[in-house]
Amino acid sequence: MNLKAFVGTLAVLTLAATAVLSGPPYFSSASRPVRGITNPVLAMEVVQNASEVDAILSDSPSPDREAMRLKQYADFGFIACYAALFVLMAMMLGRMAWFAAALGLLAAASDVIENFAILRLVDLPLSQTTQDQIDAIRHPALMKWALASLALGLFAALLLRQPKTGLRIVGAFDLAASLLGLYGLRNNLSLAWSGLPMLAGILTLAILFFRPHRIGRGRS
Repeated sequence: MNLKAFVGTLAVLTLAATAVLSGPPYFSSASRPVRGITNPVLAMEVVQNASEVDAILSDSPSPDREAMRLKQYADFGFIACYAALFVLMAMMLGRMAWFAAALGLLAAASDVIENFAILRLVDLPLSQTTQDQIDAIRHPALMKWALASLALGLFAALLLRQPKTGLRIVGAFDLAASLLGLYGLRNNLSLAWSGLPMLAGILTLAILFFRPHRIGRGRS
């Protein structure tokens, strides 16, 4: 098995899943997240109260609630991709990386819990939306970001020690994503910025290792 080729292929799949999430259906102009967060999906992850739900989705039914529902379904594919990528990176980097992979898998589990909580909420009118239902979204989402940021920080520490320049570049991107993600737990606006170096790191992995014709042709 060519492990690095599988890492590259999974990196491409993760980028493709990101593109799907960024595509249609789009949110309407009625969706106006608050606190400076412009992405309705991220705003929903860190929602604080029913007023913010109203700003993001409007009352039920609404086209933005249907868009959010479809985004959550698509997100399950993204979760599967990044969870598998954490595991393959641990396989590539060795024993010390498995702790980072474990944190990444816990982040993926928190992401699934968060998605189901959002799917339950999009069917409820604002008059029936409770603070407990809102917290059932926000708390797993913040746990997801914390765990994923710690995982990226650990991977960064390992990657920055690699002899290959490309892997050190991935490590630098992962370190930036980790720091921005951890700061984003305090200032949620920073979470949007943490996604940029994270995706840059995945793109670099794709550039380094995506060799579809080599998969299954022996060891790298």
